[in-house]
Amino acid sequence: MEKKSVIIKRRGFSLRSVILYILILFGLLAVFGLFFLPLWKLAEVAFLENGSFSLEIFKRLLMDKKTLKVIWDTLYINVLSSFFATVIGVVMAYFVAYTDIRSKQLIHYALLLPLVIPGYIITLAWMQFFAKGGLVVTLLQRILPNISMPNIYSYWGIIFVFSVTKYPLIYTLTLGTFRKISTDMELAAAISGCNKIKTFFKVTLPMSLSGVANGLLLVFISCLDNFGTVAFLGIPARITVLSTDIYQSIISFSGNGFANASAKSVILGVIGVVSSLVLWQVAKMFQTMQTDLEDLTPRFFLHRKRIVVELLIWLAILLINFVPMLTLILTSFMKGIGGGYGLDNMTFSNFAFVFSNPKSFNAIRNSIFLGVATALICVVVGTIVAYLMVRRPSHLIRAVEGVISVPYSIPGIILGLALILTWAKPLPIINRTIYATVFMLLVSYVVRFTSLQIRNSTTGVLQTDISMEEAAEICGASSLKKWIFVIIPLIFPATVTGMGLVFLNALTELTTSSLLWSAGSETLGVVIYNYTSAGYTTYACALSSVVCITILLLVLVNRRLSVVLRRRVGRNES
Repeated sequence: MEKKSVIIKRRGFSLRSVILYILILFGLLAVFGLFFLPLWKLAEVAFLENGSFSLEIFKRLLMDKKTLKVIWDTLYINVLSSFFATVIGVVMAYFVAYTDIRSKQLIHYALLLPLVIPGYIITLAWMQFFAKGGLVVTLLQRILPNISMPNIYSYWGIIFVFSVTKYPLIYTLTLGTFRKISTDMELAAAISGCNKIKTFFKVTLPMSLSGVANGLLLVFISCLDNFGTVAFLGIPARITVLSTDIYQSIISFSGNGFANASAKSVILGVIGVVSSLVLWQVAKMFQTMQTDLEDLTPRFFLHRKRIVVELLIWLAILLINFVPMLTLILTSFMKGIGGGYGLDNMTFSNFAFVFSNPKSFNAIRNSIFLGVATALICVVVGTIVAYLMVRRPSHLIRAVEGVISVPYSIPGIILGLALILTWAKPLPIINRTIYATVFMLLVSYVVRFTSLQIRNSTTGVLQTDISMEEAAEICGASSLKKWIFVIIPLIFPATVTGMGLVFLNALTELTTSSLLWSAGSETLGVVIYNYTSAGYTTYACALSSVVCITILLLVLVNRRLSVVLRRRVGRNES
């Protein structure tokens, strides 16, 4: 044994380096198996027929009038939704960035509410808002007895809900872009005789098109990825888009269902990639001179109009974000739909059912487990990758990060199908399959959300001074001690924020789960969707209300914890 160890050392190796190389190899294999192999399997099913490359299935689909209509409906809904979301987001960002309205921070957080609440819950809230016997129509009929609500189960209903749930993506990016535009350009326009409207269209908007294009890309991709809204509103109205069409192809169990679904997934992916390239090129074309820091001071004063503008903004926020959620909460207390909103029709039995029903309780338990487990796994993998990207950059680590990022950038329905094709068969050695178990969902969440953790951990590593690590090495600290006593405490605030995002996304995920769940592995999103589809609206609203309150509390706790940790890290560094 001593001779063998001496030979290993002479050749430049040690037991520690051998273990390190084994871990690196294992990590690369894991990245390949989890993040790359599923998409490769999907491509195989779509492009291989009888063992050879073929485009026959694509020709058949693209010549089918039904498929062409599905593609057209997908583009029609997503383009219009992106346009209206852009209008709302840009208008709100302009008034928050440039005017002297009061309570800007409160308005800012209120506008971001749709980013926190899952889209399918907001859709359920709008369904109650436009319901024939809902709270809104009941109040309006006291003034106008013959009034009726529009039918939300329609093209315009889907477009409307997408617009009011996706506008924060445009708002956040445009807000920062507006604040970075140099005031000199706008002053020059004003001196040339341009009023505020002309200045906006000739100077402000053109100079902010890079941020608008990036936000528009996020909205379009988010609409492509969405399953809950189009399933809730589209399926009852027989409106099919690619995501629901893929879902229906898979659950139909037809002979060629998986091949058709794979080909449709490729078409959906191509639409996403082409739109990304186009909008990215637009954003690149309109990159303009901007300041490095955001200017938070008002650029024009509303004077007497300020109260009117503030009232209009708050009215829009109440109607878009709060009234539908209030309707959802009130519906969750109702004994029966259509019985009115009087005290005689109110009860707590819906919440009692949610917490006592085995499926609901199992969904709560599964979602909490999946959220915690996903956050813990992602924080380890994501932080290691982020650290190597910043401190040990190489072509290999950039390739690994790129492979890990792909599943988050593609629609979840595609990822779900890819994982089915990869993991449905029994695993080697153990000869068992994880398909139709809660561990299949765990794998899908880790694959889907690791990229989120990488972004936040990268921010934490970039904000950490490398001299702190060098000081630890000079003092003789090993790599393990350096991580435990230096790196982790310094990047902890950013990693906690990332863990919070991963936990919330995993807790409320629906798109991928809709394909991968089975009896015993239900999640919150799946149970809410099943209750709604089966007509148990009050139960769906009750469970949704619990989820919303939990999410808001977790967001507040996560924000407060991040602030406290950043202050402590700042004091330690000083």
